[in-house]
Amino acid sequence: MLACAISLGWTSAACATVSVLQPVREAAAEQPLELTLLYSDDDKQPLTIDVPKALNVTLTNGDLPPQPLALQRESNVPDKLSLRPGQYRKVRYAAPWPDAARGVMKIDPVGFDSSPMLITLNRGKSQTQVVAAETAETKARTPQQLASAEAAANTLAVPTTTSDRMFSGRLSTFEPMYFADGQNGDNLAKFQFSFKYRLIMPDDPRSRSFLDNLYFAYTQTSIWDLSAESAPFRDTSYEPQLFYYLEDTGWKSSLFSRMGVTAGIGHESNGKSGADSRGINIAFVRPSWDFGDVNLNHLTISPKIYYYITKSGNEDIQDYRGYVDLLVKYGSPDGWQLATTLRKGTKGGYGSVDAQFTYPLAKLINSAWGGYLWVGYFNGYGEDILDYNQRQHWIARIGYSIAR
Repeated sequence: MLACAISLGWTSAACATVSVLQPVREAAAEQPLELTLLYSDDDKQPLTIDVPKALNVTLTNGDLPPQPLALQRESNVPDKLSLRPGQYRKVRYAAPWPDAARGVMKIDPVGFDSSPMLITLNRGKSQTQVVAAETAETKARTPQQLASAEAAANTLAVPTTTSDRMFSGRLSTFEPMYFADGQNGDNLAKFQFSFKYRLIMPDDPRSRSFLDNLYFAYTQTSIWDLSAESAPFRDTSYEPQLFYYLEDTGWKSSLFSRMGVTAGIGHESNGKSGADSRGINIAFVRPSWDFGDVNLNHLTISPKIYYYITKSGNEDIQDYRGYVDLLVKYGSPDGWQLATTLRKGTKGGYGSVDAQFTYPLAKLINSAWGGYLWVGYFNGYGEDILDYNQRQHWIARIGYSIAR
C-alpha cells in the first residue's frame, strides 16, 4: 500500500525531518496498532539521529475519553540511525489495541505537530480478511499485484458515508437542525433539533444485522409566534423513533450509485390536552437512492412510506398528510443543497410542499464560520400537527442551520 506523509513532525538539531505516515484506513483488532515514522536527511551532509524507543499517542472515539497508549519501536532498529544526504528510513512502532477500543478511533501522536488520524477498528469475523487484503496491498510489487490487492481491499471496504460528520461514535445528527424566522401575516419563527443514537457499536463495521444497526432518535419541531402578545409557542411536535438504519445496503445498479434503508416505528404528538391534543403512532419504511457520485453534486430520492397505528385526536389526518413523505434532494456534501419534501393527502387537493435550501457559511463568508445559511418555503396543510387540517398561507423563512 502506498503511504504518504500527512504531517511534518519535529526537526532535530541535525536537521533530520520526521514525518508520520498515514496508517491503514481499517485495522483488525487481533493485530497491533502500527504507526510508521519516516526519517529523512534533507541536509547536504551525513546525519546520525536518536530514535526514541516509544511513540506516545492518545486514542479516543465518541464513547471513550482520551486514552494514552505507548507504541514500542520495532526490535531490529538501533537507538541511533545514520543517514546519507537524501536518504530516508522508516521506523515502525506498535502496541496492542485496548479492549475498549471499537468503531472509528482517533489517534493523536503526542509531541508532534500532527493532525489526528482515523482508523476503523474491526473486531468482527471478517477481520482476518481485512488483514490479508491490507497485507497484500502493502507487499504488492507489480501493477498486476497492486490491482489485485486493491480489488480485494475494495470488496471488503467499509461503506463510505457523507452524513453523520458532526459527531463520532454513537451520537449523530438525524433530521435537519435550524432556527429561522419569516412572516405570512404573523411573525412565525421555526426551529428544529434532531439526534440519533446507535444502541450497539458493532464488532464488524460492515455488519448489517438488526441489533448492530438499531437506532433511537428524537426530533423536536416548534412554531414560535413572535408577533403575538407574550410571543407564545403556537405548537411543538415531539417525535421519538426506534428504527433499523443502513446508509448503504451495498446494493448497486446501473441506475443508482447507492441505496439505503430505514425502517421502524415512530410517535408524534404535541403534548397538549383537550381539543388541541394531537398524536399519531406509525410504522414506516424509508428506502433511499442516490444517483451520481455521493461526494459531488448528486440526486437523492427517498420516500417515507408509513402506516398509522393510532391517530388520537386526528383520525382523518391521512386525508391531509397521506401515507408518503417524498424527499427529493440535490446538491453536494460541501456545497449548496436543495431538499424538498412533498405530501399528498388522500382527498381533494390536500397536501404540502416543504423546501429547504442550504449553503455553507464557510464558503459564503470565510472558513471561520460553521453551519449553513438556511432558506425555507412552506405551502399547504399541516406545517405543525395542531393545524394538520388547516391550510396555511405560504411562508418563507431565512435562518441558520447546523445540520442538514
